[in-house]
Amino acid sequence: MITLPEKLFSMTPYDPCEDIYQIKLDANESFFSLPEDLRDAIAAGIDTIDFNRYPDPTVDGLRRLAGREFRVAPGNIVVGNGSDELISLIMNTFAPRGGKVMVLSPDFSMYQFYAEVAELEVVNMLKDDEFMLTEQDVIERAQKEKPDILIFSNPCNPGGQGFTHAETVRICNALEDMLVVVDEAYMDFWDQSILDVSTALENVLVMKTLSKAYGCAALRCGFVIGYSELVDQLNKTRSPYNIGSLVQMAACIVLEDTAWQKKQCAEIIARKEELEQACTRLAEDCGVFTVLPTHTNFVVLRTPKCSEIFEELKNRSICVRCFPKYEMLRITTGSAVENAQLLEELKDICAGMQG
Repeated sequence: MITLPEKLFSMTPYDPCEDIYQIKLDANESFFSLPEDLRDAIAAGIDTIDFNRYPDPTVDGLRRLAGREFRVAPGNIVVGNGSDELISLIMNTFAPRGGKVMVLSPDFSMYQFYAEVAELEVVNMLKDDEFMLTEQDVIERAQKEKPDILIFSNPCNPGGQGFTHAETVRICNALEDMLVVVDEAYMDFWDQSILDVSTALENVLVMKTLSKAYGCAALRCGFVIGYSELVDQLNKTRSPYNIGSLVQMAACIVLEDTAWQKKQCAEIIARKEELEQACTRLAEDCGVFTVLPTHTNFVVLRTPKCSEIFEELKNRSICVRCFPKYEMLRITTGSAVENAQLLEELKDICAGMQG
């Protein structure tokens, strides 16, 4: 029997929901699938794949279209097998053995997970009760801790809050001696992206994804955008055939003309705003939870009864995400019909808790 590394005994694997529910609002996925014409084009594209050949290692075609979409040069882009691969790649490329990573908690749990896999020290900076921090707080703590990497999602998952463009740029400029990674997975639902300056800042990487606002979680396709020298270093450590031919083909079709995506994104934002407003009214009526406004495609409810509500919703075939440590429910917006059903069940559950 081999001796397992000590790090494995303290690690907790990511625990996605695997059960089947009538309404699934736990993973921040889009309630839209791809338009039918794109699905047909992807189906037809399968006939163009040489399945006996390795995929294009440079991912040139996809990087070209992603560059057009994000308004950066293709040479400033690295494509990954989902954001997860890119997070792991960043940790293993830019931090030395035994180095230090700083995260802002709560945030996407995989930042700490991949840092621990890489055997890096993790510094957690805790946010306040409304999941907020000022940029000056972050700057001062990072200057004190001196991590090799500071990584955070903006706007944040799971809290839904975020730094403005100006605040994020101030953080990046003040911490020029460390790598700052800004994960903009949810920035399609807000308007504070720093993509416009990302390739000029020598210490910054910005992450984007097709999983949320583009409705392509099944593809597992993410991007890192940044200063050319940082991108070159990532390409040294990136696997040579990390993006399969099927994914490259499908993602190119998705990004060829994204007018459909802009319409879907506007609809997602509208449904989320309606859900947030309805939850706020329900909170005022029932007094069981409070609502934190977000800049994302999900709604955040705060309540000591989060676990009870979570289980009751599951019993009614509705799955949301529960964070007991933070007394929080994160509810992805669904379609108008799904949201109406959620609200009906939530109202009934809260009425029972009042009695």
